[in-house]
Amino acid sequence: MPRRLALAVALALSASLARAGEPGDEAAKSYRIVTDGSTRSLQAGGKGRLVLFIEPLQKVHVHPQAPLKIKIEAPAGLEIAKAELGHKDAVDPKAEAPRFEVPFTAVARGHHEARANLDFFICSDTWCVKQAKSVAFPVDVK
Repeated sequence: MPRRLALAVALALSASLARAGEPGDEAAKSYRIVTDGSTRSLQAGGKGRLVLFIEPLQKVHVHPQAPLKIKIEAPAGLEIAKAELGHKDAVDPKAEAPRFEVPFTAVARGHHEARANLDFFICSDTWCVKQAKSVAFPVDVK
């Protein structure tokens, strides 16, 4: 069986096992999404960055071959440099706990909120479970 097909079968099996209960619950508690380092306030016309870090709390990792998609939605007051991210966009694409830094420009005054929607697989030695999370980035532009 080709390696990619074997990986797809293993991921599908893991996802179906997760629906049965335990691995899915364990997976959701095994990491957190950290936004520390994100720009929270700046002047109009200023440049900032949105930071996302998938931080393991247990012995887990983000699967490096399974899909990882991050879609960033921003209001008109913020111009995001790149709205769709994947493994290759991580600060260190080979890291088991990826960190992303996305530049943006503040184009209008006011309180703005960007949102990142993440889809990825978190894995331990015994399970691999798809995760879908959303996180907000409040930004005050003066």
